[in-house]
Amino acid sequence: MLRTTILVALLLVQAMAWAQEPVLRQPVPGVHAVTGVTVVTAPGEVIENGAIVVRDGIIESVGADIEIPADALVHEFDPEEAEVRIYPGMIDAYVPVPFVSDSEEGQGGEDEEAVTLRPGQYPHPLVTPARRLSSGHWPADKVAGLRRAGFTTAVMAPDSGLFRGYSALVNLGEGGLADNLIEPSMFQHVSLGATISGREFPNSRMGTMALVRQVMLDARWQVEARTAWSRNPAQPRPTYLEDIEALEPLVEGDRMMVVDASDMLDSLRAARVSAEFELRPWLVGHGREYQRLESLAETGLGQILPLDFPEAPDLEQSRRDIGLPELRHWHVAPENPLRVIEAGLPVVFTSHPHGNPEAIFANLARAIERGLDSDAALAALTTEPARMLGIDDRAGRLAPGYMANFLIVEDELFVESPALREVWIDGRQHILRELEPPEVEPAGSWDLSLIVTGMGNIDAVLELQGESPTLSGSLEVMGSSVPLAEARVSGSRLDVRIDGSRLGMPGAITFYMDIEGERGRGSGSSPQGEFDVRGQRSSGPDEAEGTA
Repeated sequence: MLRTTILVALLLVQAMAWAQEPVLRQPVPGVHAVTGVTVVTAPGEVIENGAIVVRDGIIESVGADIEIPADALVHEFDPEEAEVRIYPGMIDAYVPVPFVSDSEEGQGGEDEEAVTLRPGQYPHPLVTPARRLSSGHWPADKVAGLRRAGFTTAVMAPDSGLFRGYSALVNLGEGGLADNLIEPSMFQHVSLGATISGREFPNSRMGTMALVRQVMLDARWQVEARTAWSRNPAQPRPTYLEDIEALEPLVEGDRMMVVDASDMLDSLRAARVSAEFELRPWLVGHGREYQRLESLAETGLGQILPLDFPEAPDLEQSRRDIGLPELRHWHVAPENPLRVIEAGLPVVFTSHPHGNPEAIFANLARAIERGLDSDAALAALTTEPARMLGIDDRAGRLAPGYMANFLIVEDELFVESPALREVWIDGRQHILRELEPPEVEPAGSWDLSLIVTGMGNIDAVLELQGESPTLSGSLEVMGSSVPLAEARVSGSRLDVRIDGSRLGMPGAITFYMDIEGERGRGSGSSPQGEFDVRGQRSSGPDEAEGTA
């Protein structure tokens, strides 16, 4: 018995010792050096055959003849194999996501006529200015999609309501809000398109504007009334609303407002009400700023411009239904970013409203073809949003002391389908794709079968043009022809990605085929689930061109 007791005690002591010892793991190097690359430190500033050194998430040095620390893990590229460029990490100034607090869950949305208000809320369900992004609602899928597109920092904004709440400025690394938060309360967001259906107020733009003014007047009154009472407590104490207090930094000029405008009239309405309350907001644009650019330029308000250009209308099928305004917009929309910049307004770009952020590159290429300078495009995604957000001392360019946020690209960045290889965020490497020399040339027409569980086979036609490793083309499926966001060959594998929003899906559709001869097989995923792919090449590139 005594021997058993002693044995148990020894085992307990050993277990306690094991519990106190740290888990053994290989330490992750905190010092990195990327060499043999062309470094674009900022728009118009290029270092040939340069290097960048990162220590503990911060850029330590960057240049052509810098000393590589002995303790650095070296990531070396061979300029003779391919030109590899490093760009500052891109910043998305407007990424709308759901901001639903625990107290709001189950209360209903904007379209419901009866909504229960929580204690302290402004007496209207569309007015929720105290909302902030919580860890429980971290949009991991959205973050991963932005990271794949080369974005390293973003403004996460609430996506519903009139006065929607404060956005959060975050990096886009792995982990959650706690690992990526830079600023929890960036801008107060307002949408002039918020209404309530039925007979509830507001159900029109006139009502929305009236409610905006009422909320701002109430916020100003609460600030002034509480200030007057604190100076003279011998008078009746004014009513206090928690949500209105969230607007005090806006009224006092300590925070900026961002207004989501759906058309030019909204832009001018926002400018007018902002002047009334002495605010200087940024406007989330709509792509039609060129229509009344002179009036907009007089406001001097900064523009967060989407890169969302319409596709060419199908004149054969809809010749009687297409009006001149639609044709004019299709023609002029790619010039809109250039025209707004030339008007002297501050401009930053956003991936909104694309379901797939990588879709911006095809439209950026169109804008550059129509006159937009590539350095101006880079500035609108790096230095300009960094200045707008007040972080231009640590983001937007590659310099010592800045956050180690950058992307590594094979060849140029602003092409229709750039070869993004790696994204680094806070000094941590995220490999997007490892490319092998292409072993196949898949250009031509492919008859595909998309095998979806529960739906059977869906026939599609994949058209590919160009030469490996980067191709272009389209996918014809379910009566729609969708341009490819990316088509790349690595070894014998073809990777394809399209913007699912063009097929009514909120996200990217990706698939791959391992090609052997004239056949291919693989799998893919979409917002609606996974599927298998089988393909047969029906014609080569020469035959396809001859048919065309």
